[in-house]
Amino acid sequence: MTQASLPIRVLHQILTGATFGDAITMHALDIQRWLHATGIRSQIYALHLHESMAEQVRPLATYHPGRDEPFVIYHHSIGSEVPDFLLARPPRLLLIYHNVTPPKFFAHINPGWAQLAQQGQAQLSQLREKTTLALADSSFNEADLRAAGYTITGTLPIALPQMQYDQPLNEDLAQELGGKRPLLLFVGRLSPNKKQEDLVKLLAAYRRIQPRAHLALVGDPWVIGYDRFVQEMTAYLDLADSVIVPGKISQRDLITYYRCADLYVSMSEHEGFGKPLIESMYLGLPILAYAAPGVAATLAHTGVRVHEKDFVRLAELTDILVTDQPLRQRLIIQQQAHVQQFLETAVKQQFFTYLQTLGGIK
Repeated sequence: MTQASLPIRVLHQILTGATFGDAITMHALDIQRWLHATGIRSQIYALHLHESMAEQVRPLATYHPGRDEPFVIYHHSIGSEVPDFLLARPPRLLLIYHNVTPPKFFAHINPGWAQLAQQGQAQLSQLREKTTLALADSSFNEADLRAAGYTITGTLPIALPQMQYDQPLNEDLAQELGGKRPLLLFVGRLSPNKKQEDLVKLLAAYRRIQPRAHLALVGDPWVIGYDRFVQEMTAYLDLADSVIVPGKISQRDLITYYRCADLYVSMSEHEGFGKPLIESMYLGLPILAYAAPGVAATLAHTGVRVHEKDFVRLAELTDILVTDQPLRQRLIIQQQAHVQQFLETAVKQQFFTYLQTLGGIK
């Protein structure tokens, strides 16, 4: 792809929040890298900027579009001041929609987040008239765009850059985790929709079969209050020594958790995409997941999906998936074939194909 073959020369990106390790932030960084490689100027701006991104992302207040900027990319996932900010400026939008988590998941934990989710859902429709092309990171999310009245849509999945995952393990951490097996793993911010409390219940049932089993919950305590709830449930079930909550970790440590775990487990009831699912596929970790719509869209025919949360039966299924080696190998082979469509080369090609259409879309 060359600069001469594209209808634009400048294409900046706007985020509501930017923090290292966040799937949306990392997706924006991937896109920026692709754009720079073709000679297109691109900066990333964010309303809320974590110090971990201070050198790579600029404050939104410093964004001043020039005359040579017909489009700007906006990544939409929650309510904020950003849509009004963009609606008041000349560039039209290339919208990348990452889903807005339904407010019901936050109502009893954090009403403020529930209000932001409601706002984000309303703003999706408000952005329609300003948007030239709306892309969703899954078919599940594209359905939201259609329901909001968007007519020119497409899918652009989260990309998995192989080089970031083909790294050596943290040997010290690997040795530590080796003593905590069988090890179940879930990766994602602690949030009510991700249902980490149900994973704790699953561990309690599974330890009746495998008394040495452990559960690792990797991710930020994103919704204040929910993390305490999960901790209290862990203590109530006498699992404090069996649940590992390392918080935000380095890429190398993340890869180590994936490589050392025996099974990736998800009881999440709402995912827009679920990047850890494709990370698990790529790193050879079988997946057991509750069949939430977004999860089903990403997994397609791979992994093992369940439709009920009967934790006694789920514990039995978990043990089969941990111990049945021929079954594990079949699942791993299926997952690694499916993940090819999410690798960086494939997603990058899709992205530039969409960019080439911008000149012809009115």
